[in-house]
Amino acid sequence: MCMKKILFLAVVAMLATMSVNGQNAYADLKHEVSVSTGLLPTSYVVDVLRLLGDAYETGMTANYESTSHRGPYAIEYYYRVKEWLGVGGMFVYGNNNVRATEHDENTSISSLKASYFSLLPAAKLDWVRKQHFGMYSKFALGFTRRNEYVQYFDTTRGDEKRNVTHLNAQVTLLGLEAGGIHFRGFGELGFGEQGMLLIGLRYKF
Repeated sequence: MCMKKILFLAVVAMLATMSVNGQNAYADLKHEVSVSTGLLPTSYVVDVLRLLGDAYETGMTANYESTSHRGPYAIEYYYRVKEWLGVGGMFVYGNNNVRATEHDENTSISSLKASYFSLLPAAKLDWVRKQHFGMYSKFALGFTRRNEYVQYFDTTRGDEKRNVTHLNAQVTLLGLEAGGIHFRGFGELGFGEQGMLLIGLRYKF
């Protein structure tokens, strides 16, 4: 009976030690890298509003359709300066091809092709930081470089090509991550250049 108690206590002690070591290992992780993709980024909304605005200025009521859409695809890096705070940034890429058509007909008014590249310094605030689960928010502010080509099907108006750099941002109101100590999947809800809803994979080391 005494031997069983000793073995039982030894197993409990070993599990407790493994748990503590696991917690310490996770607490010591300072870096994280992630890749993600999202829906409805700022650049896509800007493209659609520009085409509809052009149509409105000419007195037309228009619909829009997305003929192709890639991204946004993002790569992020953070360094944890405190247990609850990581600082770093993100690079975001995407391209759009949208078309405006007359409201009651399928006649094309204009089309826009755009690619965009964004570099946004960011901060990530970890509200819950556990070995296999986390909750967080993040904030990013930086610049986007947009390359656009607009084709007007009305021959009285010439096509336009322009390159523009402008201020842009990403705000994640709620982020959830789950998985192992190093690899995790995550989903985020927010708005900005990464999109309103995004999913991705994260590696911590």
